[in-house]
Amino acid sequence: MKITVLMATYEGERYIGQQLDSILAQTIPDIQIMISDDGSKDRTRQILERYKRWYPGQIVLNHRVKEGAYGDRPGQVPPGAMNFFWLLSQSDGDYVLLCDQDDVWENHKVRTLLRRMRQLERTLGPRHPILVHSDMMVTDRRLGVIAPSFFKYQRCNPDRKAFSQILAENPVTGGAVMMNRALVRLVETAPERCFMHDWWIALAASCFGTISCVKQPLYQYRQHGGNTLGAARTGSVEDMRARAGRQAEVEDHYRRMFAQAAAFGARYKEQMTREQKRTLKAFLALPLQSPGERFRSIVRNGFYKSSPAQTLAQCVTIPGSSRKGSNGG
Repeated sequence: MKITVLMATYEGERYIGQQLDSILAQTIPDIQIMISDDGSKDRTRQILERYKRWYPGQIVLNHRVKEGAYGDRPGQVPPGAMNFFWLLSQSDGDYVLLCDQDDVWENHKVRTLLRRMRQLERTLGPRHPILVHSDMMVTDRRLGVIAPSFFKYQRCNPDRKAFSQILAENPVTGGAVMMNRALVRLVETAPERCFMHDWWIALAASCFGTISCVKQPLYQYRQHGGNTLGAARTGSVEDMRARAGRQAEVEDHYRRMFAQAAAFGARYKEQMTREQKRTLKAFLALPLQSPGERFRSIVRNGFYKSSPAQTLAQCVTIPGSSRKGSNGG
């Protein structure tokens, strides 16, 4: 059995040593750590080279080759996401975990996720794509606790794991993920477009496999000025007011979400069931509809977000579109 942790890095000198130490201290020994740095100009690469010398064979540096399918695609696939897709394509682990460069893992994180994974595989079989993820503590840059549960802090419901629900909102955080080999094979090729790698992976797991959540905080999710995507109190009154003041950003979010859904349909249409294709087609039709039509479609198809307020907000905040024929196959 080979367990591999994939870490995508960029300008991570401040926290990366602490994260590596927490992975190396896991109660399961000899976990491989494969790292791709995306062109850091700080001391990240020097730190990585030092750890590689300290842990030869266990730490593998495999920096992204920015060519072909894994070249930069601004506006289509975020650089951090592309870096993770590159790592997925290079990994041969039986079980693969994703890792952010600035968090800190509890030393039983891998063992806990692996226990759940094996329970599911005993029932579903190893060829069934499985994603297991966990809760996390939200901390400040010094690891002072902001919230003991990311799910509660963000008002995120991890029981939302239907394909229709994940089309509308992603409940899975990349640094919390463990995948089996069957799921890695599904998602190792970079998509034409995606919002973020963890959302794309969650879509694939919900459509073709199983998602299971360990509702226990298994790592410290550090918030600081350099986070690509941070924890926000999603669905709160404050969040809704803030969204109202940044209309262009919200509209861009929706456009990226629908572009991701269309790309997912184009990639996997031959593997999807008729019902899944129907669900995707209904989702991609939302920008073409009036608020009332959207409301009826959201209710009929289950395009629910974690909070009722956000679910209702979709009816009026989704930007209109003149796109025709984008039905995901």
